[in-house]
Amino acid sequence: MILIFALITVTNPAWAECAGSERTFMSCSFANGKAVEDCTTDDVVRYRFGRPEQTPELALSLRFGQRAKAVPWPGIGRTIWEAVRLTNNDVIYEIYGGFDKFEALKDDPMINFEDDIHPQFGGIYIEDRQGNVLAHLQCIPRTVDYTN
Repeated sequence: MILIFALITVTNPAWAECAGSERTFMSCSFANGKAVEDCTTDDVVRYRFGRPEQTPELALSLRFGQRAKAVPWPGIGRTIWEAVRLTNNDVIYEIYGGFDKFEALKDDPMINFEDDIHPQFGGIYIEDRQGNVLAHLQCIPRTVDYTN
């Protein structure tokens, strides 16, 4: 029985990659050691936030058109970005991801993307229903997995 418990603790299925017909919208790690993973289908978004090796602090599965909304790129600017906005009680979580068009398209062999230049970015805005920002978590750029 102890072996089974240890196996469950090590292989936390709540942090498994997006499964089946789900697509990764955005996932990343933060400087505080926590991470976010946002998986979508045409109908549902699944959100997980917390320490990857532990049970998520917050896990939501919401339907688009009800408490989940896609926020498309407006089509202008140097960056291409999208967001998913989730409403949980009186708190709104806006998970965003994108990339810098100029950095992503540079064809310069002198640029080493392992350094501090990363074209992808992401994060989470957390706000109340009145629009007051409660927190803004920015991803560590090299950890961003954003699929547009």
